[in-house]
Amino acid sequence: MRIDVRDVTVAYDGIPALTNVTLSFEGSGVVMLTGPTGAGKTTLLRLLYADLLPTQGAVLIDDIATSSMKQVQRRAMRRRQGIVQQSCRLVSDYSVFDNVLMPYALAGLSKADATRSCLDLLADMNISYVRHKFPHQLSGGERHLVALARAIASKPELLIADEPTGTLDEATSAHVASTLHSCVTHGMGLIISTHSANLLSAFPQATVCTITEGVLTVDSTHSTIEVQP
Repeated sequence: MRIDVRDVTVAYDGIPALTNVTLSFEGSGVVMLTGPTGAGKTTLLRLLYADLLPTQGAVLIDDIATSSMKQVQRRAMRRRQGIVQQSCRLVSDYSVFDNVLMPYALAGLSKADATRSCLDLLADMNISYVRHKFPHQLSGGERHLVALARAIASKPELLIADEPTGTLDEATSAHVASTLHSCVTHGMGLIISTHSANLLSAFPQATVCTITEGVLTVDSTHSTIEVQP
């Protein structure tokens, strides 16, 4: 999945949240977005799955501008992405197990295979103990782990995650970093906003981009991404 962000500005009520951001990502590898709260990281991530459209410039997914996509095209694009938002957006009347099972069921697995895969993933994420609980019964950290598990279960080409370890303790963050590292090893692309030292240290070859007051700069360069501040 190739992503091109071309000279994009996003403004809310005339106030820029992002200014003249340009980057290209081939769909493999890892990009880490860092920067202070309110700098524009969430805004940039939302552009990548067409939850937000640019005020100026263009965002293209495989050469198709998100602003010209029909709803069916956006749904098809998002099926190739795993999206973890800060709000998690779990299905409130589904148990943890059913939330994570959903991508396996939608992929057409048999009930037995879907159940086995779901239980294995919950175990890998160390959240088997909450599988019978509902989202309102979870802590903030547990909700983020469930949302991340659900996104991984969809086997996306690209995982887009907004502060996935922001509410987790250091040991759990390190375990999440290990899980994501395994996913990347198996070919999944990764774009994450984070303040986590564990995530940053787990991906020493990642492209690290800093957003400050809506302006993007590059701290290090990886061969799968081109960024032009």
